[in-house]
Amino acid sequence: MQPLRRVRREPGVQGADPLEVDPDTQDDPSKLLEVGEDAAEQLSVAERQRIVHRLIVGPASEGCAGVNAEREAHVAAVFPLHNQAFNRSWIRHWSAKWLIDRHDLRRIRENFGEEVAMYFAFLQSYFLWLALPAAAGLAWWIAGWGFSWQFGVLLVLWSVLFTETWARREADIATYWGVHGVERAASLRRPDFRPDRHVADPATGEMVPMFSNGKRWLRRLLGVPVVLALALVMALLVSLIFALQTFLDEYYDGPFHTALGFAPLILFSACLPVYTSACTRIAKLLTDYENYEHESEYAAQYTTKIFVFQFLQDQLYLFLTAWVFVPNRSAFEVWVHSIYDAARTLPPWMTPFLAGSSSAPHYAGIKSSSTPATAMVQSLLTSFVVTSQLVNLATETGIPLLLRWWSLRSLKRASTGLSAGTPPTPVDVARKAEHNPHNPLVVGSSPTGVERWVDSVSSADDAVAPVDIQMLFAAQVTEETRLPEYSTYEDYAEMASQFGRVAFFSVAWPLAPLAAFVNNWLELRTDAAKICGATRRPIPRRVDTIGPWLDMLRFMCWLSSITNALLIYQFHPDCSFLPTVADAETMQRIGRTNLSFALVVLLFSEHMFLAIRWAITHVMASWPGAYTRIVERSQA
Repeated sequence: MQPLRRVRREPGVQGADPLEVDPDTQDDPSKLLEVGEDAAEQLSVAERQRIVHRLIVGPASEGCAGVNAEREAHVAAVFPLHNQAFNRSWIRHWSAKWLIDRHDLRRIRENFGEEVAMYFAFLQSYFLWLALPAAAGLAWWIAGWGFSWQFGVLLVLWSVLFTETWARREADIATYWGVHGVERAASLRRPDFRPDRHVADPATGEMVPMFSNGKRWLRRLLGVPVVLALALVMALLVSLIFALQTFLDEYYDGPFHTALGFAPLILFSACLPVYTSACTRIAKLLTDYENYEHESEYAAQYTTKIFVFQFLQDQLYLFLTAWVFVPNRSAFEVWVHSIYDAARTLPPWMTPFLAGSSSAPHYAGIKSSSTPATAMVQSLLTSFVVTSQLVNLATETGIPLLLRWWSLRSLKRASTGLSAGTPPTPVDVARKAEHNPHNPLVVGSSPTGVERWVDSVSSADDAVAPVDIQMLFAAQVTEETRLPEYSTYEDYAEMASQFGRVAFFSVAWPLAPLAAFVNNWLELRTDAAKICGATRRPIPRRVDTIGPWLDMLRFMCWLSSITNALLIYQFHPDCSFLPTVADAETMQRIGRTNLSFALVVLLFSEHMFLAIRWAITHVMASWPGAYTRIVERSQA
């Protein structure tokens, strides 16, 4: 057996991985114990942590310990500790440069694994691609060209080009990193997988656990009505909050108008996260019930289910505004007045909040909606884009870092109040060790480094004995255990939601891509800060793609071809090839509402999108990727 072997660097392939682990070792982490100390030292930090984590949590049938934190009474979590020296260096380095490069991605990969590095590679690529619609949108906004069909075509082209070039880029990155096909070929078996039979492997004769695909598909079909019902409830909840918001903003003119205007926002912030959390738990139970064998399959199915709820929560508000309320504004107004009239017939003690009397010639407390349709869509999009970015920045990074700083500050105050003869606390030891170059918990040095650190601490200050290493370790573990687990899902979901708003509605507010561009420059740095200080250290995982998120982005590209066409048709003021509306007031209030012509526009735009995507994918397919080039060179 040759567990580790050098990989020849191909000429011109600068990102090729210098080390490759033997497939036998990848499938069975316990075999790494046979490689010897010298070979193990050649592994990156992430590889060592990934293998150790697998040895702890992997199933006992594969020679692992089978520790499950959810079932163990005395195990809170299994995770690696942060390397504070690397974290400080990482944040300091990124804060001093505009763009990250392949060397930065390599450092992330070596310390946190391919999953985290692939996310930052995607975020960097997305950030750079946003420069095109951001510059064009700024020019369109300065010129005052709203709902421009030229900008809509540009957005569709941009979205297709970005998704297809990223599909090529992630394949090249996986080749350079030596993980091409790793999710399909070497995906680890889930400890919770429950086989219904064992089948002999035709190549090795080993008995392999299996689960019937027919049973799994039956379980997936049983879960479809549950997901649809949850999605329907989510849609109804968003619709009710939207109706209340529209009523208070556009029609209600009674007492406490200003204060009541915040009620929908409070309901949205209080109810939807709770319901989304419940949907997430149910989605996890359904995915567990489907009993997937490998982690990659499980993660893909779980992510797809959650995305349905996330999509409805993020995008349905704007859809309802543009294509439910605005076209039916007159009917909505009649309905509001009818309900208001019915309420005014009730005894006064039941409706004290209603102004006026039933004999009043006007609707007391009710006003007519006068906001132009385009202004309504634009203001809602602006508030969603700006507010969501600020809220995400605060909740993901700002508040957690602030809470952690306050906790450490309180501990520091408590420790500084001790008398001189009091033994040092873990915080005292941690503060002293933080600046010590031989601290193994900070710089990750070898076992000899532990001895050097003990000697240096003891000789420098007799009050700090070698036993205080255990106190430092306990303090660091206790502090990091309180932190939430890091997951790339939240970061990908945030970018997917942002991509949807940019692709769907930028024709209404051309500055949306620019806002996303600025946000993502900050996101590259705040996500790094979040990983370093607001979450536990990520468990390294080997991936070769961004998973199901690419398919979701492609779905939103297709949907954007429809939304852009409908928005342009409905609200473009004077496009020569669109039907004109004789009544200027009608055009201002609801826009064009001819369903037959809207259907024609929809079908035409969708077919144009399919033709554009077909052309782009075929042109890109003619250019060989990194994997093909390497194979051709090896065969030459």
